[in-house]
Formats: sequence, C-alpha cells, structure tokens
Amino acid sequence: MEYKVNYISIGKVEDVTFNNQKTKKTAIFKEPFESKMYLSKKGFVEDQQQYKGHGGPEKAICFYSKDNYAYWNDIIDRLPKYAIFGENITVSGLTEKDLNIGDTYQLGEAIIQVSCPRQPCATIALRYGIKDLVKRMADNLKTGCYFRVIKEGDVSQNDNMKLLNTCKPQLSIYELNETRYKDSSNRERIEYILNHKGINEETRDIFNKLHKRLS
Repeated sequence: MEYKVNYISIGKVEDVTFNNQKTKKTAIFKEPFESKMYLSKKGFVEDQQQYKGHGGPEKAICFYSKDNYAYWNDIIDRLPKYAIFGENITVSGLTEKDLNIGDTYQLGEAIIQVSCPRQPCATIALRYGIKDLVKRMADNLKTGCYFRVIKEGDVSQNDNMKLLNTCKPQLSIYELNETRYKDSSNRERIEYILNHKGINEETRDIFNKLHKRLS
C-alpha cells in the first residue's frame, strides 16, 4: 500500500507571543522544505524541537492525517494547508485507525516505524486561541502519532509512504487513544496493551498508571 504525502514540514525554535500571553519558545510553526532533506534517527536535520517531550529517537517524526483536517475546518478559523498541529508529515488515506504500533513504512530512502500516539500539548491551544482544543483532540481521538527512524536517508517532497510491514498482533493508535481517553477502566484492554511487545517506555508508563488505579 502507498499513501499520499501531502506535505513534509520543518520548523525552527522561535519566541512567539500568543494572544497577549507570555512569550514562549516553540517550533510549532512549520513550513515545507524545498527539494530534499536528510532524515536521521532524531528527525529531519533542520527541524527543531523546544521540549524534551516533543523530540528524540522515539518521536523523530510527528504525523497527522490530512483526513482529519475536514473536522477541524469548522472549528479553527483560516485552517492552514499543512502542519496545523506542528506535524512533520501530513498524509492522506492514513488515520489513527490505520496506524498500528510497530508498522514500518518506506519514506524516500528512509524506513520509519510507528512508535506511539501524540499527546497534545497546550501550545496547540495557544496557537489558535481555543482553550479546550487539547481536550477536543483527545475526546475525538484525532491526536496524530510519532514515528521512529529505522533506517536514515534522504527524503523529498515527492516521496510517498509505502507500507512495508504490519506488526502482529495489531494495536492501533486509535485503540490506544480510545482506551486512555474513553475506556480507562477496562482492565482487559489495558493488560492487552501492556503485554504488546511494540509499545515504548513512555506508553507503557501511561498504561501502567491506569492499571495501578484499578488495583
């Protein structure tokens, strides 16, 4: 299977003042790069992240589905064409329901792998001046996700994502979000997630805490 990559975007950390709020450093405003760029284990070489929770090998690439844009069009005024939530890759035909932990894809010369759901942060709400935007993302399970980089290489704006392998048993980003935000008392589902070989340390910590609350 091959999926259309609409935009690949990068950004630099800058000082931004949101709606007369205190100025903060952020790289949420991303723009498509020209030609091609090297994708390393830590992400696109010219992309920057301000916070520890937004980068690193397990969060090298931030993904958001172009299919979700229609939902936000009625909520966010003047919705951008790309990187609406600071994502690196905006892709058509892939949503949280299709993306499974451990699935691998070819992107240009690189090979990338689904690592964990994205946890929406307050900067997203500040960007658009919508106080409950983070809650809406969680409630509607449209969070996007992160990829780790298995093989480094050059990536161009013309490259699409090609599915190489689906991890078994399947555990989708949607299921992780649904369990966390809608069904957090479901011991069976939480234990299934904790027993899945593909979840990373951060995801395991989140669901371990939910499991302990049920003890």
